[in-house]
Amino acid sequence: MRKNIFLGLFLFSIVHLSAQEQFGPATFTVPAGWQVIRTANLVTLEKPSQKGSVCKIFISAATKGAVNTETDYIRYRAANGGSGIIYPLSKGVPITRYEGDGLTSFFSIGTTTQSMVSVRSYFYSLSNGSQTFFYQLLTSNNQCINEFNVFQATLKMETEDGGSTKARAKRKSSGGAPAPPAPIM
Repeated sequence: MRKNIFLGLFLFSIVHLSAQEQFGPATFTVPAGWQVIRTANLVTLEKPSQKGSVCKIFISAATKGAVNTETDYIRYRAANGGSGIIYPLSKGVPITRYEGDGLTSFFSIGTTTQSMVSVRSYFYSLSNGSQTFFYQLLTSNNQCINEFNVFQATLKMETEDGGSTKARAKRKSSGGAPAPPAPIM
């Protein structure tokens, strides 16, 4: 009986480890049932969905350099956040900064239209001080928010000292702006 329990735990840990994906300094779990498309510079996770709906997560290859200020983030997002996405800079739509465990992350929400469907963009940068990558959710409805939350909870980045830490850390935002733990639509 005891051997069966240990064997079960061992097999569970192997299955859990095999579900982890690695892309540059990023480690994450692909949500169940999602398709994975890899290129040299981008991993796209896509949920098979109904016609006309959009549910995609993009993870970029890391680039050298840190994104440590809001100005750096705005430049980085403009270069990498996709064309046609509008990120309003107003009190109602803040840029939120997270820091901790050697990582700095910024987050903002934008909107666009794809095939006449309104789509929200949740764009995150993640930097360990020497390199930065982005991850982005494009969604037209609430159907994939829970899976994105699970993805985000498993996302880790290697730190400069070779360790790894979760992508979400303590919030540092201005003026009491809410910082949701994940997208809320």
